[in-house]
Amino acid sequence: MKLEKLCYTTIIAFLACLLQTASAADSHWNGTVTNNDWDNPNNWNPVGVPPSGNPTNTFQGNVWLDPSPVDGDKVIGISSNEVVNPGVGNSNEVYNTIFGPEFGCSLDIYGTLTYDWTMAPYQPDPTPGLRSHINLYGVGRMYTSGASLNLGSGWWNVCEGAYVTMNLYNNANYSSLGGAGIWTGGHINIYDSATVLINGYVNIDNGQANNDATTVFNVGGGTLELPEGWVSGANTTLNGGAGTITNLVARGILRVYGKGYDTNDLILSDNGTNTFVQAVALGGALQRVYFQPLARSTVEVGNFQQATLVGDYPSVNGVLLSSAEPGLDPATFSAPAYSSSNPRVATVDANGMVTAVSAGIATLTATVGALTSTNSATITVVPVNAALIHRYSFNETSGTTASDSVGGPTWNATLMGTAAFNGTGQVVLDGATNDADYVQLPAGIISNVNEVTIEVWASFGTTTNNNFENLFAFGFSDVNPLDANYGLGGNYITFSPHTGGGTAQLNFGQGVPGYLGERDAISVGTLDGQNNLQVVGVFSPDTGNQAFYTNGVLAARVSMFNAMMDPVAYGDPAFNSQSVLPYQLGTDPNNYLGHSLYAADPGLLGSINECRIYSGPLTAAQVAADNALGPDQLRGTSLAPVSLSATRSGGNLVFSWPTTSALVTLQASPALGASATWTPVVLPAGAMAVSGGNYQVTLPMSATTQFFRLSE
Repeated sequence: MKLEKLCYTTIIAFLACLLQTASAADSHWNGTVTNNDWDNPNNWNPVGVPPSGNPTNTFQGNVWLDPSPVDGDKVIGISSNEVVNPGVGNSNEVYNTIFGPEFGCSLDIYGTLTYDWTMAPYQPDPTPGLRSHINLYGVGRMYTSGASLNLGSGWWNVCEGAYVTMNLYNNANYSSLGGAGIWTGGHINIYDSATVLINGYVNIDNGQANNDATTVFNVGGGTLELPEGWVSGANTTLNGGAGTITNLVARGILRVYGKGYDTNDLILSDNGTNTFVQAVALGGALQRVYFQPLARSTVEVGNFQQATLVGDYPSVNGVLLSSAEPGLDPATFSAPAYSSSNPRVATVDANGMVTAVSAGIATLTATVGALTSTNSATITVVPVNAALIHRYSFNETSGTTASDSVGGPTWNATLMGTAAFNGTGQVVLDGATNDADYVQLPAGIISNVNEVTIEVWASFGTTTNNNFENLFAFGFSDVNPLDANYGLGGNYITFSPHTGGGTAQLNFGQGVPGYLGERDAISVGTLDGQNNLQVVGVFSPDTGNQAFYTNGVLAARVSMFNAMMDPVAYGDPAFNSQSVLPYQLGTDPNNYLGHSLYAADPGLLGSINECRIYSGPLTAAQVAADNALGPDQLRGTSLAPVSLSATRSGGNLVFSWPTTSALVTLQASPALGASATWTPVVLPAGAMAVSGGNYQVTLPMSATTQFFRLSE
């Protein structure tokens, strides 16, 4: 795509510990579950506790706090008698960074941690329960005198690294001193009598699109100390006006007892040096618990969201009790116990995370100690129904207009440059230059769509020179020569069948320019030379997944930002009860087939047989069914009962049912009746075919008893 994009890809690999060029002095966490103490030299690779720097003992290297490759241990402990200071004390040091805790690790601090340059916790995966944590207990202390804390955000500008949390309990303290500051895209929870002191900068608006849905300063006790002027408004020029308490509250970032957009329980003061933020006292014991409305009461199978259970105290109402991050220290009240009236429809875990399992209705209830919720939350789960909203079959024999047979003439596409119909249902693109030939799709074609699937049948050339050619691109392209980002794309979804790294990848670009916050699902190898290949890109924030398929088989998947994990941010005002897609793509003004949003990229060398756009995520079974039918036939729409037949062929079972049916998901269960557990059958490559108006699925026979049925 461009040099910057190549650099970004390298950064991602660097963060994931897949590609490292750091010095031999790097220390990697290698602890075991039997002894996870930082000061144990055997917990590190190479063996030895990460050394501290000083003027006479230069230390250049990084500390990596990732899950142990030995046994998967994810907890790193600093005990109460330990003072840990990796890399501290040498002004000549370069890039001494604590990368972590990352990828679901927890750093538990009872003693003291100091660091020199920066600390960068990281986790891009929104899967419930997988946040990375820094926990400070007792009189635990963590501070820096000239560096920064990059809490799920920071200098590498990687979006979606924001599923990280810092919890401070008891009398713990975090301090950024001597001008040191914080970049934050994650959560900070201040409980009990703990203190967070930031004397330097507070960077919230750093170009990452999801800041308002991931950044939280929760005062559930203790004190948040910011630089002077946050009450008076003296910092209104900071971060686009972010430097005021009013701004932070209005954006849902500053919360008291977990509550968003509420200043009633704030106690603010300013001594001319610092701004102090505290919460009013609860006034006594918990009196009542109840549910707030679910972010969505009707969801599709696979979606997950956070239920919001709150409680009333004598002086404060609506204190957040649910989630792994309650509004006040969870040690001060009994852990909520949740139940679902129908776990086959929706499950709810110990943190109140609700997952839709299968179609139906379930009611959620909760207890906290002797208190039972005064209301319940009802969730309706429906089958995944990705509605086809646009279809381009390129059956025209002349002209430059490609009709949309589903969306209608308003959404017709236009052939640009030398792009031409070949008379057999394809549009041919020569790939010579980026702007010579492509298909122009109308602006706004996927605006306000919360989840989207792009399905294309295409043939690709064999040249090795078309690095970062795009099969499709939806988003923004800066075409103003006076802009600093001229020639760059941003806020987009794209697919590259041939990248400079020798891969194919599905991209979600966040921010302008887009590559700084791109999230990619990457497969091994390009798609060069493949003919009439089905390529399906699925963007599903509500299930936390971004994936693409080729010829009915999953090629690559990566986690995707999910706003419903935070009901405050999801509801208002930034996301307005939408997913990250409409929030990010906006009016999607520049939409193409065979053309990139980046001016330096080549055009697509190949041809396109058909393009379909769905407002929703296709399931794996639907993708496989479409591949079996091919580009010229749509899946059936009948929901009437259908006969599923099975015959034996050697060591295989061959299932068959009519292609007129909308039921394409083959499910299996080891039992029937009350003990039935129906799960989709994972189809291997080539398992589904079409013959004589019927779907046929061939599976190897199993030694265990299995029952089968069809679903949408």
